[in-house]
Amino acid sequence: MNVSTSASGVSLKKAKHRTRFLRVTRWDIAVLCALATLAGLTLFYAHPFKSKAKRVWISEGGKTIGYYNLNENREIRVKGPLGISVVRIYNGRAAIVKAPCPNKICMKMGPIPDRGRLMICIPNRLVVEIKGASKGKTDAVTR
Repeated sequence: MNVSTSASGVSLKKAKHRTRFLRVTRWDIAVLCALATLAGLTLFYAHPFKSKAKRVWISEGGKTIGYYNLNENREIRVKGPLGISVVRIYNGRAAIVKAPCPNKICMKMGPIPDRGRLMICIPNRLVVEIKGASKGKTDAVTR
């Protein structure tokens, strides 16, 4: 039996057999392109259908401070256990621009524009959440 071997001791037939499964074919590239296109189209078409945010809900220590319109530029000062935090509403977004907490993580988050997004300053017990247009409607009832 005449079987040639490579330097690693593996027969050449087995080595060819292994590399056949590792080659990238046209079909592999076509499937990857189709998946990338599908993912891109999903992101592109899903974005415009998001419901438009209209209000900002601000609470401190579990107590509602107020609901504010996102279309009106303003600054709201909220007193918490550590001091005064400042929430700025501008250009349809809300951001915490001043906070007395030590790490200032809430400020580093930047402005939030979309409904359902929220910012929390845990040390100062401040919550800022973007809400939709409807107030008081029930989404679902469970038992």
